[in-house]
Amino acid sequence: MHIRGILFDKDGVFVDFDKTWAPALKVVAGEIAGGDAALAAHYLTIAGYDRDADMFMPGSVWAAGNTIDLVEVWLPDGDAAARAAMAQQVDGYCAQCEPVPVLPIKRLQEVFGALRAAGYQLAVATNDSSISARRTVERFGLTEHFDLVMGYDSVANPKPAADPILKFAADHGLNVDELAMVGDNLHDAEMARAAGVRLAIGVLSGNATRKELTGQVDHILNDITEVEGLLASLRL
Repeated sequence: MHIRGILFDKDGVFVDFDKTWAPALKVVAGEIAGGDAALAAHYLTIAGYDRDADMFMPGSVWAAGNTIDLVEVWLPDGDAAARAAMAQQVDGYCAQCEPVPVLPIKRLQEVFGALRAAGYQLAVATNDSSISARRTVERFGLTEHFDLVMGYDSVANPKPAADPILKFAADHGLNVDELAMVGDNLHDAEMARAAGVRLAIGVLSGNATRKELTGQVDHILNDITEVEGLLASLRL
């Protein structure tokens, strides 16, 4: 059975995670801390920010989790209403951020256009919000290439649960063993394994290293420009 559909994570795959989200979360942390610099620094640290490297560590709450995960560590004693309000504030700001592409936008359009022309159905499965994800796809001129764009709030159980993959399969008449997953971190690999996809592909354009991805995915590529070639070489 051949691969008919490919799911892509967003951040670290076609959005530059650190250039986009490190500056964004610094602003969000400062706003939520009400201008308290020490509290803002604390928020960043527990979200996984490495001040010396000016980046979020692989597998950290902000690098691999979603807004709900972030709010749980920022507001551990808050009630449901307070957490919901904070999540709305975070998602609202993130949806307005200007994403930085991991490759020139024209190149991204060529990559996804070629996969689409080859007959693959394409989807985005990210732990960003669905609104933010769709806006990014629109800003990069990629809307026509994707059949489905999913955020953490598009399914009952977001990554690393299998729900995004199962939704893509169910909505588009695909079997999970006809799918490939392309991601940059272990949450993507865990989701792929949980769903039972045919092929799990890791890319090094995000914040996980080759060592971290080795043994967790079937193939490791430098970036998404190599996906079409890999599938062709595997005759999938």
